[in-house]
Amino acid sequence: MRRAVLINGLIRTPDRFLTFLDGVARLGVPDLVLILSTWTGEMNAYPEIRARLSRMGGILVEQAPPDLFLPGHMLHQALTLDLGLSLLDDGDFVFKARPDICNHWDVLEFMAHAPERLPPGRLGPRFGHRVLNVGMFGAHPLYINDIIFAGLAGDLRRLAQISFLPGVKYPRIAPEQWLWSAGLLAGNAVLDAWLSVNPGLIFNDPPRNARLRQILAASPLFAKALAVQAILTRDCLGFLHPDPHRDDILDRASRHTLDALLWDPLDLPGIDHLKPAQLNTFVSAALTDALHDGLHRSSDLGELVRAAMQRYGGPDGARWISQDRNLLQQDAAKLATQLAEIDLSDTRPMHDHPGHRQRPHGASAWRVMSA
Repeated sequence: MRRAVLINGLIRTPDRFLTFLDGVARLGVPDLVLILSTWTGEMNAYPEIRARLSRMGGILVEQAPPDLFLPGHMLHQALTLDLGLSLLDDGDFVFKARPDICNHWDVLEFMAHAPERLPPGRLGPRFGHRVLNVGMFGAHPLYINDIIFAGLAGDLRRLAQISFLPGVKYPRIAPEQWLWSAGLLAGNAVLDAWLSVNPGLIFNDPPRNARLRQILAASPLFAKALAVQAILTRDCLGFLHPDPHRDDILDRASRHTLDALLWDPLDLPGIDHLKPAQLNTFVSAALTDALHDGLHRSSDLGELVRAAMQRYGGPDGARWISQDRNLLQQDAAKLATQLAEIDLSDTRPMHDHPGHRQRPHGASAWRVMSA
């Protein structure tokens, strides 16, 4: 099994990227494949980087950028990822990052990992082996870091094959959710219902965030989406960074309700509180396990998630999800009505590229109309 480092996108911060290359060189891994996938002409302004790549035996691949902009430059991400992966075999183990967001310590941790064979069944593995990530928003299912991840090239190709359907069908879908839905959605009725009403991130507005938290904490659909994400995270994903204090994290997490783990500022390893959006980022496998295994204090939301885990987390989970499709759509319609109380017009994702037609984000979710 070969190992590869794939960096894709614009350079943006040349000094940082050169520091990264120096760090990778110091790791002393002679068989490591190094690929930079970027746009035609981008390297003309960075001859030192071109020379450094050449001395390291790195591979530079270029293509013309697309004349179509999607929120978060999703198409650009997919194209540069796909081009870099085209040089690799399906069984190659790949670390992926961006030139302006990369650290050789991440590569060092990547070198310590080996792909794990997935357990069989449950919701049906979407990847042949685990894909490693560096964090996610617990309160926003499928909002998984879309810049730094690692996995077998054959699995990462699924992320590069983005569908245009989510961008049209789901209001306020973020680039992260769009990318990861390519590999994880696959007809899952829970995630389909959730994304149909998917609220974006609200920044610097505590009253609206408090109301959003209240609505989500009481929503059966939100609880089911949390459970399904926990199952998929356990089966299909992993974390690039290790948990040095795993037992302590799980013990301390059990003293908090699930609501607190998702939203409250906590002095707890593995949680990073994003103050402008009043929620927590999960950067710890132990915290994901706390959600998956119900290792949190009882609360209304916690009990809803436990019930969903019991229904969908067993060997017949996929069948139950399919059978619940109509109920899930009813849950979505109810949640959409409640979310309509909150003005979500300025929530994420990013607007389209300046000068191009902008797609109206924050449109009302679909409704079932009576005859």
